[in-house]
Amino acid sequence: MRTRKGLSMDGSRWIAITSIMTALAIVGNYSVVFIPNVELGTIVLFVTAYVFGPVMALWSTLITSIIFGAINPWGGFIPQIWASQVIGWIYVVLAGSISGKPGRYGNVDVFSSRELGVIGLVVTVVFDLVTNVGYSLTFGVPYSIALIAGFPFMAVHVVSNVILFASVVPRLQKIIREQFYSVLANTENIELSLEGEE
Repeated sequence: MRTRKGLSMDGSRWIAITSIMTALAIVGNYSVVFIPNVELGTIVLFVTAYVFGPVMALWSTLITSIIFGAINPWGGFIPQIWASQVIGWIYVVLAGSISGKPGRYGNVDVFSSRELGVIGLVVTVVFDLVTNVGYSLTFGVPYSIALIAGFPFMAVHVVSNVILFASVVPRLQKIIREQFYSVLANTENIELSLEGEE
């Protein structure tokens, strides 16, 4: 399967890692569901893209969104809201992929905790602006009204994600790099050797 620079990773390992990251994202969403607008799934999807690149993260996002959309503790499946969440998560994944340093697979030194907090602020604001479109369409209210009504929830989401991006992302990506060191190091070595031949 293709990794960040289009190089091959063993198919079974790719599927296994994608499954693990998807499971973490789903558990992250359900684990704090009792606190409105605080969730860990977005963090996991960001880190998946940050470490492994966009392809794995997009597959993880699709599977996570289908499962969480079908079994949503906050209510039944609503297509407009689901679609807006998927678009928002895709934005998060693209931001994570761009943030990860190519060839280093999300080295913790790429960004400081403060910078990751700023990234968390930006991606969460955009995510919430996008998902409010879904609420506006679902309930037939003007977008501005949806924003005003949802502002307290948005504030909680933004503040919590700033904290989580700054504190959880560095630790999570470090754990992932340690657990999958052999896979990542092998891929990095291949990349370095190919770069040396250019």
